[in-house]
Amino acid sequence: MEVDEKAPAGGPMIHFGPADNHGVHLPHNDVLVISATAANYTAHYIFIGSCSSMDVQFYKVYQQTEFGDVMLEPMDRSLYGFTGEVVHPGIDPTSPLLGVRAHPGDWNGCFLIMDMSSAYNLILGRPVLNTFQALFLHITLS
Repeated sequence: MEVDEKAPAGGPMIHFGPADNHGVHLPHNDVLVISATAANYTAHYIFIGSCSSMDVQFYKVYQQTEFGDVMLEPMDRSLYGFTGEVVHPGIDPTSPLLGVRAHPGDWNGCFLIMDMSSAYNLILGRPVLNTFQALFLHITLS
């Protein structure tokens, strides 16, 4: 990946090249899954959901963070889960340190805590992706 420092006023121009595909078996339709650290807990199987309007942390993972249930606040409304069931999520209003190995940073927001089963530990949606100005193109996250 290259960053062009002489880009227009909208920000740097980012170029992806063949070297960015190193280790990727093509073609594929895999989802983008990463590992990151949140509240001093390294979570694996984090789904990057660019269509999700919320950032979700599942309760089984939330219990393993340094906060436990101490910071969990009930949410004043119910939501529908991924399979149509009614769920009563909680909210963690803290600002955890969230980062991926090479790009750690402070994220000022909150996770929606959901007590339900999932193949993933967290779902990072548009709020955190926009905060980190993350860009992913098909198979590469920058």
